[in-house]
Amino acid sequence: MELTPIIVRGKKRRHLHPALAASKSKPPSISAQNSSASTSQLKRQRKTRSTAKKKDVTPAMPTLQGLPQELLEIIFLYSMNTALPRCSPDLGKKLSAHKVAMDFTMQAFFHTVDHRTNYRDRLVTSDALLQSDILTCRFFTYDFFLRYVQRAQDAMIKLRGKAWAATGVTIPGVSYFDGLWPYKFTKIPHLAFAQGFHVPEKLLHGPWTVDKASLLYVLVSLNGEIDWEGSMAGEAAKAGIKEAIKEENEHAVAALAVLLGVPKGLTTELLQYAVIRCGCNINIIRHLLFNAQILAEEAPSTLDFYDPALWAWADVNGHKGETLKDMLKDAAAFDLEFYFEDNADWPKIVPFPYGGSKFDARTAFNGVVRELLTNLYRNYGRKITRRAMTPEQRNAEGDVVDD
Repeated sequence: MELTPIIVRGKKRRHLHPALAASKSKPPSISAQNSSASTSQLKRQRKTRSTAKKKDVTPAMPTLQGLPQELLEIIFLYSMNTALPRCSPDLGKKLSAHKVAMDFTMQAFFHTVDHRTNYRDRLVTSDALLQSDILTCRFFTYDFFLRYVQRAQDAMIKLRGKAWAATGVTIPGVSYFDGLWPYKFTKIPHLAFAQGFHVPEKLLHGPWTVDKASLLYVLVSLNGEIDWEGSMAGEAAKAGIKEAIKEENEHAVAALAVLLGVPKGLTTELLQYAVIRCGCNINIIRHLLFNAQILAEEAPSTLDFYDPALWAWADVNGHKGETLKDMLKDAAAFDLEFYFEDNADWPKIVPFPYGGSKFDARTAFNGVVRELLTNLYRNYGRKITRRAMTPEQRNAEGDVVDD
């Protein structure tokens, strides 16, 4: 009787039963071979596809929008590039906080000057282009500017330390802008405006508000200039001064008359507009003629103080017409002083923007004063080293103060 083979699981046997050995040695059928071949081929294809996919796929890189708020602010303040918040509305929203704008402004203005050294020896790294770009930003309003003045004053107090507090020496701040007297606020040294910065185009045209005109007036008093070659700011100023004359905004007229007077941009047509069309406000005419006379000899084709239309208007307008005639005569001779009335109420007259250390508008005219004003306009915004004067000239100069 033949025994039945028993297979024990888990054990390896070297010798198999003859019946099992025969079944193992039997070659597989054709269908089985084809099945195994197709299975192995599918496995190779899947492996190839998965390998190819792994090679093509790149890991996602982090974007600026995905960075944490704190890290994004650090990058912005480190780069000092105003283009970053303008890249997308999302970045602009994240970097529009008042604290971020103020920190950026402090780095671009206050911290570009070494305030710990003597005024004449201090290191200055102010960038006029960057500052001009900041001034164009929507957040930079007159209210923001006054907040910057306060922040700069606080920084100076902290920089000086407690030892200065005992001396009683005050650091000028926001109160110096009360009434907008240039002889006061132009003496603040730590605002750190760069030489040659540009007044933004947004401030050169109407409609005029008190804050808008005040910021324009302050920037011009701090030697702001117009970018005549790289923008349309000059054309905006020409249109803006007409709006300011019509609205009788004296601060705007005072600032724009300087900006247009430097490149000889005050014309006879503008004087006709102020006199004939807008009623000849004497304080408005004061700023126009005072600035127009300084470089009038270099612009005879655009400015005529003896224009027939102006004098014809003056002939039929009584006392105001007589005052206008006197002003036109003095301007033609470069002899029109800013305060020409003996009983003028000075606090009610907007000061000439150069009422600081460069020029005192109360000074009586003489040859030296005329030369100083001419040099100021030809070298607008730049420091002027005046030639040596004799004692007689120095006495004749009176109250004119060098830069």
